[in-house]
Amino acid sequence: MELSTEILARFVGGDIEIQNGGENYLFRGPIKTATVDGEDVIIEFEWTAKNDGGPNRPTKTWTIVGNKIYAISMMIYSASESDGRMILQSSIMGELTVLFPPGGSKLDPGRVSGL
Repeated sequence: MELSTEILARFVGGDIEIQNGGENYLFRGPIKTATVDGEDVIIEFEWTAKNDGGPNRPTKTWTIVGNKIYAISMMIYSASESDGRMILQSSIMGELTVLFPPGGSKLDPGRVSGL
């Protein structure tokens, strides 16, 4: 699937979730901007939270983290759509990224420590 800034604009105001079971990290936050720059997808978060248990043992506890920019090289990721969500996956990185549209699944900011 060929991505464009216009396609990604549907997800601005929704959430993004990034997970890697091998490295046991799980990040989530609201999407402020989403653009395509050459072969890269650049996502800017309103804020970014990390789940304290990761995807292998997720907890209800999330902690704010400082990184608000996430770049994805579409040279090593594949994109697909399912149920209104955009799924970006890299077998090389072992990472799964899901973009939820506005009104879709959201992380409750009240559950994020440090926000």
